[in-house]
Amino acid sequence: MTTAADRVGHGLPPASSVLAVCAHPDDESFGLGAVLDLFAASGASVSVLCFTRGEASTLVAAGDDLGERRRSELHAAAAELRLGRVELRDHPDNSLGAVPLNQLAAEVTTIAGEVGADLLLVFDAGGITGHPDHCRATEAALVGAPGLPVLAWTLPRRVSDSLNAELGTTFIGRADEEMDVVLRVDRAGQHRAIACHTSQSADNPVLWRRLELLGDQESLRWLRRPLSAGASDQVAVSSLGPRSLVAEEWDRRYASTPRLFRAEPDETLVELVSPLAPGRAVDLGAGEGRNSLWLASRGWDVVAVDASKEALGRLNHSAHPEGLPLVTIAGEITTYLADIQTRGDTFDLVVLAYVHPETAERSELLQAVASAIASGGFLFVVGHHSLSPGGTGPDLSRFYTEDDLRQAARGLEVLRLGQRLGSSDIAEPGTDVVLWARRPEAALMPAS
Repeated sequence: MTTAADRVGHGLPPASSVLAVCAHPDDESFGLGAVLDLFAASGASVSVLCFTRGEASTLVAAGDDLGERRRSELHAAAAELRLGRVELRDHPDNSLGAVPLNQLAAEVTTIAGEVGADLLLVFDAGGITGHPDHCRATEAALVGAPGLPVLAWTLPRRVSDSLNAELGTTFIGRADEEMDVVLRVDRAGQHRAIACHTSQSADNPVLWRRLELLGDQESLRWLRRPLSAGASDQVAVSSLGPRSLVAEEWDRRYASTPRLFRAEPDETLVELVSPLAPGRAVDLGAGEGRNSLWLASRGWDVVAVDASKEALGRLNHSAHPEGLPLVTIAGEITTYLADIQTRGDTFDLVVLAYVHPETAERSELLQAVASAIASGGFLFVVGHHSLSPGGTGPDLSRFYTEDDLRQAARGLEVLRLGQRLGSSDIAEPGTDVVLWARRPEAALMPAS
């Protein structure tokens, strides 16, 4: 088996203009510094867009001038890394999730266009530490430049595990097989840039231990791969880990027809969600995106998760020309839910439409789905009923009963639970079962 160490080299992806998108001053140095320095050394023009001034930092005593101090540190570090353009915005530190995704994405779009970027560099999808601001910056990059490849800085799992065990940190690492690029780097420029951030680096044992464990290597993975000439099967989606046989089978099913499921959003979802104020939503098993697209058109910031890149490619094709606030992630639902649970991420609306797991996996999946709901947030589940007259074949055992969904709603306020005649995903007649539930404000999560 090929390990990350076997692939170490200077194989930088080709780029003439690189735009780093990050949340805080020092992210460009502490995290991305060695990679940015290597791109600059290769002759690429390198720019950075930083969304906050980092005024909420707890590494130094807070003061009225902390944001200004960190701005000065960023510009000094940028000079050491040979960065061309530095864009520092004034969004609230530690609350970037409160800024509408389409607003942040529009800023990415503008800067990427002005610097002629042909590659974006970001933190990995889990934010490296699970920090919500890091995750939000990466989401904005993916939405704001849908036609550009997005390369993410990440950590090997051996490094994250060591840091977490030694220092009680919350780093999120990746297995060797998840790395796409493993570089040998010279950290001299990065160390000079770090030294400019005196407010953050003077007493930071976590930073120095991480760099010690990494040595002269940095690891990267594609969240959105470059489109090679004639590669019409590639789609602009972020990816969670290796592809499964289930994903490949769904890709074949979607590729066999111009449209596999209906294009209209679920009518009950429309009825229930229309009165709500938009927030953050996740559509689990989004498929071609009929529900995701409707939610995004109503102002919701949407994350669409599905195993099939073929389906999400169609979703992106529909969403991006309209500039809808929507991120697509290709991967297993269970993997995605475990990832967001690790970093404590939750949503104002969770949608699970026509996802029918095997019986042995159903309870665990539904509990994980429910755990993704924020305080005051809503859960919408719809699936084929086990007594549906249209249900035949071995997959009938995967269909739901009211009791199945009642179990999923433990700890939630059930607002609607019952059968519905007809199915909204396919033309054939049948019976569905629908759950609409809400997590009470400030309720504690049920014990797992």
